[in-house]
Amino acid sequence: MMRFSLPGAVPRACPPCSHRVQGSLPEPAGGYSSRSSLAMDASKSGLACQGVESGTMIRTSKRRNLTINDESIFHSKTEGIGGLSLRRFIAFVLAAFVALASFPRAEAATYWQLVEEGNRLAEAGKAEEALPYWLQAIPMIIADGNKRMAGYYAQQVAYTLDELGRSEEALPYYEMKVQFYRETGVPDEQMRWDILRIEQLKPRLEVFVARPTAGVKPGDLAKHEPAFGALYGGTVDHDPAVYDDLDRAAATYGKPYGMVMVYNSVAEYDYLNVSSLVLEKGVPLQIAWQPTRGLQSVTEPVVRAYARKLAEYGQPVFLRFGNEMNGNWVPWYGNPELYKEKFRLVARIMREEAPNVAMVWAPNFVGADYMPYYPGDEWVDWVGVSAYHDAYFLADVNQSDMTNGLYYQGQKANPLDKFKEIYERFADRKPIMIAETGYNYSNDTPEARRLGLPIYDASEWAAQTARYVYAYLPMVYPRIKMVGHFNNPRTGDKAAYTMSQNRTLLNAVREAIADDWYLSSLDQVPENYWHPIEQATLHGKTRVASYVWLGDRGLGKVEYRLDGRLVATSHKVPYVADIDLSGLTGKHVLTVQAYDKSGRLAAERSYTFDASSVKVKLDGRVLDFARQPVNENGRILVPFRAIAEALGAEVQWNAQTRTAIARKGGIELRLTIDDPVPVLNGKRMEPLQTPARNVDGHTMVPARVFAEAFGMTVDWDGRTQTVLIQSPASAAGK
Repeated sequence: MMRFSLPGAVPRACPPCSHRVQGSLPEPAGGYSSRSSLAMDASKSGLACQGVESGTMIRTSKRRNLTINDESIFHSKTEGIGGLSLRRFIAFVLAAFVALASFPRAEAATYWQLVEEGNRLAEAGKAEEALPYWLQAIPMIIADGNKRMAGYYAQQVAYTLDELGRSEEALPYYEMKVQFYRETGVPDEQMRWDILRIEQLKPRLEVFVARPTAGVKPGDLAKHEPAFGALYGGTVDHDPAVYDDLDRAAATYGKPYGMVMVYNSVAEYDYLNVSSLVLEKGVPLQIAWQPTRGLQSVTEPVVRAYARKLAEYGQPVFLRFGNEMNGNWVPWYGNPELYKEKFRLVARIMREEAPNVAMVWAPNFVGADYMPYYPGDEWVDWVGVSAYHDAYFLADVNQSDMTNGLYYQGQKANPLDKFKEIYERFADRKPIMIAETGYNYSNDTPEARRLGLPIYDASEWAAQTARYVYAYLPMVYPRIKMVGHFNNPRTGDKAAYTMSQNRTLLNAVREAIADDWYLSSLDQVPENYWHPIEQATLHGKTRVASYVWLGDRGLGKVEYRLDGRLVATSHKVPYVADIDLSGLTGKHVLTVQAYDKSGRLAAERSYTFDASSVKVKLDGRVLDFARQPVNENGRILVPFRAIAEALGAEVQWNAQTRTAIARKGGIELRLTIDDPVPVLNGKRMEPLQTPARNVDGHTMVPARVFAEAFGMTVDWDGRTQTVLIQSPASAAGK
């Protein structure tokens, strides 16, 4: 039942039109109106008609199906922005219309009369009285074929419901607005707030299983990239608890720093500006080398001299040249072509003089579009990002939800979304580092007091945010391989980030980074990594965890049910549970249910698995497959890419000939779909009884011929229905 009991106000609404808002998203030096009303914010900044126009396209990723549950009329399965059909949009508003029996029926008035009456009431500050008229009008507008107008009034409904604190009810109207505006040619950058708000509100539930890292060898690692885990560290020179003493850093933060962050300026002298206390420890350095006198100061003699100093150090160095180049607060901003020229110069000389240096290209997640500054894959070893977590944008409690949201800040934003765009763009070919970060726990600073800002204490929020981020980085962003904390209270910032100076935040961080995923050395390897459950072979004693985001609803608990029976409950991120699947046979269903802080079921996912299906073990480790192996006439077919990568082979697919190619150690094996003759090192072999097949879109290949081609032994355990593959190295060790 929809309720209209809360007071609220809506600004004067502009009529639906084709007006295109001019302007762009301001950079951090500016900011939007600090009014608290979401709808007022949109109106005052010219966003109410078309949405925010920004120079930066927001990338969205397809979400897995969820079942969304609440006590209102909105029950839906979601699949990304705009995933709701027009039929279901209309069903939403018709259901609302049925609930409004005290208002005139839609048949008694045209939609023009309805929207005009709604607008009149909104102007008079009677938002809850305006809503029913807009709700009645929307399906009539849709039926009339005016999608732009329908989208506009969907926006009015969404903003008003959101303002009234009914964000769950607002979600489908945000989605309706985005879908209709897209269909009428409005680009996403003009709807940036709406898209972000959908991402904030839409429940997310993804489930992972723990898998041992032993025996797993990820391919294509970059220079100084750990196979698993994230190197952890921070600044030490101005941290009041440390002051360059790395033993004190270990005592303060609970484990030794795996790297130290350093800031050097490009200068015409032969000097590495790092404390001798740090250099004596021989730890990896993450150096922000900054052309503070402009890019013209970056000359070959200067770069070569600095490179030789880095080479003398001999330990791994991550050189973050000209970081945050997309921000107008740095002197090297504004000339992308010159920046790329200088980055390539630095990269070339480092390769010639200092092989211990990995080049890092690291924009800020806020600012102008960073891609014009990208020098090219061949010059970049790592991609980084500066991303701070602020309780309020610009340390101002008067910032609106819209302003905070546009910068992924504040109480309602998912802190992990700051990393999404750059991760999705680069992680398939580059390791990612959070080069600079911090958690804002207060603005009780000299600069904030000088500006007269209201002082706040966000210690609990900062602690919860840190726990959330560190719990989920290994699952959501497994190729984020470094995290660097900026702990320096002397910058003149309005916001405070220095972790050692806030006991609540410090305790949370110590607890979070105690996980062995956060490395104190490049030689360390965590015991386990997290694997998406959809790509896993479920068996035996299984540890599971759930990535949950429920927007304004807040996080509660997660329950795990096996065939409907409750087997585990977890109340703390990342909602880890140990489930024993031993002894099961046949098909079963694992159901995962996420509840919000009020105890309502908010999202649910179910996974069907066959405990009797064929399994494949490599050196004693059960391999995970998104498509389970197939037993065809006594021959076991396995997914080509998964088995190849598990064996450490390079993978290639020829779509024209439908040929799967695997290479390792000078051996090349080719298997063509439906062709029984494999080709090994260019020579045709004896025909197979069962050739490679395409099964449900997966290229499935015979496990035995694949493994034996690369010198491995293969056996079959009929009792457990398991293919046993043993590598030469494993056999020699026995």
